[in-house]
Amino acid sequence: MVAVEGVKTLVWTDEGLYDVAAGWRSIPLDGSSGSSRTSGYGAEFDAATVSPCGDVVALVASTGTTGLLLRPDGELIREINRSDYCADAYRYPLALYTLPDGRTGLVHCPEDYNRLDIEVAVSGERITVDTDREPEDVFHSRLAVSPNGRYLLSAGWVWHPVDWLAVYELSRASTEPAVLDSLRGFAPTSADVAGACFLDNDDVVISTCPGAAVPEGPESLGPDMLARWSPATKTFAWRKQLDSTAGDVVAMAGHILALHEYPRLYDATSGALMAEWPDLSTGPSTSSIVWDESFSGTARVAIDPAGQRFAVTDGERITIVRLE
Repeated sequence: MVAVEGVKTLVWTDEGLYDVAAGWRSIPLDGSSGSSRTSGYGAEFDAATVSPCGDVVALVASTGTTGLLLRPDGELIREINRSDYCADAYRYPLALYTLPDGRTGLVHCPEDYNRLDIEVAVSGERITVDTDREPEDVFHSRLAVSPNGRYLLSAGWVWHPVDWLAVYELSRASTEPAVLDSLRGFAPTSADVAGACFLDNDDVVISTCPGAAVPEGPESLGPDMLARWSPATKTFAWRKQLDSTAGDVVAMAGHILALHEYPRLYDATSGALMAEWPDLSTGPSTSSIVWDESFSGTARVAIDPAGQRFAVTDGERITIVRLE
């Protein structure tokens, strides 16, 4: 455990663990004092994500309209923005991934809350250039891209509100931007979607919210369930009824890390609970709609891509968990 006051935006790089918003403040794991590369970027920035190649870091105000694209040395690449329509209610929609040519791509909503666009992260070159688009009415949020760049998921919401999930053929979007505009391709669930992530190139993990909904059929998800679903075949590998809500989920060492209230690790082949850490608080988030509780779920956790460990912060202390 490392005591660090005010730390929120944790990321791992090849050089170690950092708090980005605090000016790339290093977090030595031996408890010694760290150092900052720059001055802080502002208290409104409370979430950060690193590109798969490690060349771009996005720092955003979760319930604001502004984001910053940074280099790992702290240099500002450019500022990005989203629509202010209901922006104070839900998480900033953004994902970094690797384009077919090896450059880092950015998926976000720079034009409207319901329009997904792809850009080259560093230059800002727009890849989805078709202007003849009519996106359906959905608030995109909690974006994620499969490791091979084929699929994009959006775990956002629609009126009134309902937490919702769709998976798009991202690989087609450069030539057919309208594939990002439909509500089709959503996962079959009767309950609101609490969290979603890619487990690998082909499968999505879905968790659902508590509530009174019942499954609409044998191939639908009810409340407080965890499932592994294939967007290619539109079928479940398995579905698991849980004793408690999983909330936000992220892939971790080939398994599933659930983050509602505290971290729990589930087996990716069956959904069985493998480990849990009830003394580590990760907050109550079960939705893309967070209002003033954006410091919750994935915002408190950083997964080390190079090893089997993750960091959890509650704003005052950081705990490193290593998996056996």
